[in-house]
Amino acid sequence: MKVIFGGTFDPVHIGHLRMATELLSALEVNRISLMPCYKAVHKESVAASASERLAMLTLSCEEDEHILVDDREIRRGTASYTIDSIRQIREDGVEEPLCIVMGTDSALSLDSWCEIQSFASLTHVVVVRRPGESEAELNLMRQKLSALGFTWADRSRDLHAKPCGLALLLELTQLDVSSSMIRASIKENKSIRYLVMGAVEKYICDNGLYRN
Repeated sequence: MKVIFGGTFDPVHIGHLRMATELLSALEVNRISLMPCYKAVHKESVAASASERLAMLTLSCEEDEHILVDDREIRRGTASYTIDSIRQIREDGVEEPLCIVMGTDSALSLDSWCEIQSFASLTHVVVVRRPGESEAELNLMRQKLSALGFTWADRSRDLHAKPCGLALLLELTQLDVSSSMIRASIKENKSIRYLVMGAVEKYICDNGLYRN
């Protein structure tokens, strides 16, 4: 099964990497691909350039053979629509089950995504529950994905048995760290050590990122 975890990664931090590691076990797979977007459609701005974000992600993953970097959206060089990447993966000949990972906040807005009606015929969706979300929000999210053609799975093993069309809710460790917090710390001349990989901290320092 192929698992894609997308995002801006501006910058990639230990929370992203910890989640990726837990997804390997939770989904019973040997590899997961982190896919940085070129230009985020649902975010107003991204601080670091596409090449800088890709470089930091590559540095973070280079010593872990189980976490890969999928740079297809960076190479495409256009506004990043997930549907384009899903279709390209399928066109590349990937017939095995495919999973797209997202948080419940993204899942709640999924009905606004480009060509969302096509997703269930191409991929599974794995939703990672965010801290503090109510049962009412989760129920709304479940209803939205069901309306989009997804069937809710009870366990990760179900995803291996079908190529697409299932949704799964997971609860993983949520570290209290975010990219916005790291950017704010850098602006305030605070240390970001152990919030990002050492190589990423050095890259940010050497390239003067997030100072302004």
